[in-house]
Amino acid sequence: MQQTKGNTFWKRYFILVVAVSLFLIISVALIGASLLLSGRIGQGTHARDLAGGERSASQIVLRSMLEMQQDIAAGRPASTENSDALRQRSDLISNTIKLFNEGGKMPGDDNPTALDKGIVSAEMAGLNREIATIWGPYKGHIDAVLGGETVDPVALARAVDYGRANNTGLFKLLNKQVSASQAITEQANRQLSLAQTIGAALIVLNFLFTALVAFRRLVAGDRAVVQSRKQTDDILATVKEGLFLVTSDFVIGSQMSNSLPQIMQRKVEPGMNLIEVMRTMVTPQTLEATRDYLGLLFGKRVKENLVASLNPLSEVPVAGGSDGRGQLQSRYLNFQFNRVQESEDTVYLLVTVSDASERVRLTNEISAAKTRTREEMEALLRVLSRESSEVRLFLHRVGVVLERVNDDLRQAAARRTGTDYSELVNAIFRDVHSLKSEAAALSLDMIEALAHTFEVDLINLRDRGSVEGSDMVKMTVHLDDMFECVATIRDFLDRMAGNRDVSVPQAAVTPSQRAVEGWNTLAERIAREQGKQVQLDLQLQAFDRLPGETLNALRTIGLQLLRNAVVHGIEPAAERQARAKPSVGTVSFRSEDVGSRQVELVVRDDGRGLDVARIRAALSASGRYGIEQLETLSDRDVIMKIFEPGVSTAEHSDRDAGHGIGMDLVMKQVRSLSGTIALSTKVGAYTEFRIRLPVAESKPVDAGNGAHAPALPAGPADFQLTF
Repeated sequence: MQQTKGNTFWKRYFILVVAVSLFLIISVALIGASLLLSGRIGQGTHARDLAGGERSASQIVLRSMLEMQQDIAAGRPASTENSDALRQRSDLISNTIKLFNEGGKMPGDDNPTALDKGIVSAEMAGLNREIATIWGPYKGHIDAVLGGETVDPVALARAVDYGRANNTGLFKLLNKQVSASQAITEQANRQLSLAQTIGAALIVLNFLFTALVAFRRLVAGDRAVVQSRKQTDDILATVKEGLFLVTSDFVIGSQMSNSLPQIMQRKVEPGMNLIEVMRTMVTPQTLEATRDYLGLLFGKRVKENLVASLNPLSEVPVAGGSDGRGQLQSRYLNFQFNRVQESEDTVYLLVTVSDASERVRLTNEISAAKTRTREEMEALLRVLSRESSEVRLFLHRVGVVLERVNDDLRQAAARRTGTDYSELVNAIFRDVHSLKSEAAALSLDMIEALAHTFEVDLINLRDRGSVEGSDMVKMTVHLDDMFECVATIRDFLDRMAGNRDVSVPQAAVTPSQRAVEGWNTLAERIAREQGKQVQLDLQLQAFDRLPGETLNALRTIGLQLLRNAVVHGIEPAAERQARAKPSVGTVSFRSEDVGSRQVELVVRDDGRGLDVARIRAALSASGRYGIEQLETLSDRDVIMKIFEPGVSTAEHSDRDAGHGIGMDLVMKQVRSLSGTIALSTKVGAYTEFRIRLPVAESKPVDAGNGAHAPALPAGPADFQLTF
């Protein structure tokens, strides 16, 4: 009897092993077939997209040349946009032909999927050869059109004639190529469906076989189901993530984890509509995208893993977040959707909700820390490329200015109320802007970035109108950051000095060379970011005979006028060429002794000049002046407004323009040294500033600024305006 029971046990065990083994074999075979055919489907889809892009490009090529021909016929230069489109689309067609011959990836394509040459059918290969036969001469004509600096009308006409003659035949071949590539995908889909059907049938048969063997254990299975249900309830009661089911009409199912309302921070109950629950949590755009995404998941033809990257609720910011103490804070929730299917239909989506706020915060902090560290290292390495004494002198000036600003802020904070500190804000703004300009010229990006951040808060204070001492307390944070940055750079220089051979003599540098240190680099950087080209003409030999105070003032003035000239004066190359100007703008700096112990700095750019109408529009848009008030101002008075703090004609603000402080700083520097400014300008031609400063008498203004000199009203005697 015991032996019979043992034989029965092993027999059942053997049957179970066979059933499980069959299931594993079928599953592995089905997975393998699915992966293989999915890859083929992906390749076919990729080939279809390439062929479709090739077909569209053939029409864009002809259309671009026709539009270029129309431009030339109308006496206009061929559009750069059409030339670029012609070059890009013709290259796309050539690369696609090559890709169908050799396989691989398109040049510059970030798509990780490379085209397998083996996916190209014999029909596609034949079509590709026919396409190449027509395209070869076509491409030659196009290259002739694009080969010169300007479009050759004759070459363009030949290319258009060839394109018109062969467009229909080429388009038919490309259509056949698209159909042939689509056939690959359809065939692979049919094969995948067949493999899945056979696999599902085998799994069902295996299941029936296993169910027949396990029939006698149904009672025990019922007990296991009850126990499993209890375990499910226990899981839903203890799991930290929010779990629930949602139907195709977005209704929340009857079971959900207990933690869901806490994670969502709002009432969530079975039967509620998920879209309505989310309506007050996310933006309307995100809500609409969520509706569309859930609709895709409930569709039959869309593969879940292929659309996972489209999930609009992946680490989505939500409104109404709280830290648990009633304080609002930014929150991010992560929603993951998985299909629950019956046969081939998706009946539910299993939704897993987790609070991703901490993960997003840490990710952002790590990214910011990496970026900050990289920028600091690059900035410190750039310090080594500069003359150490020049950098140390600048750091000393920074320290002096920051100490003075710190004293002013301390006094302002002590008084707190009862005094309007608007002028102090402007004075500090001039100091910080001057330091930022010098830092930019020396490529000290760390200090330039901190100064720019400082300026942003100063702009907010300035634009507020009335400023009290308590409003300026937070400015001390910016000072601390700048003090720490200066100390870091100085310590870096001290450490590096110990590793240098001090016996190597440094090349002699004249005062005029030291004054314009970094100007070319700064001009090139601003021009590059503005999409312009510029060259500097520096003839400042008279600087060699100036005392340090005057030289520092002229350096500060020159830096502001340099920024102004490149940002506001010099036009983009296309605009300059349209005005029959050289594509590269020129900003010239000349200095000369003018007698009576005076020096004159002449700064001239061959840019667009000062447009009175544009300045009037900027003054009106700023809200500083009403329309009636502006109508009473002469053109001279309007131009003089550019020297007021907060006035700028820049369309947007960035680190180089748009703050309305540069010309105010120039004015205060000139007036602090009892100098004069003469301004000449012609719209579309040039702008010229003549700064004349006395050399004999120097006032005790700290190097590199002068923002704390008394603010004198602008007077007619200080200006010579020529239009």
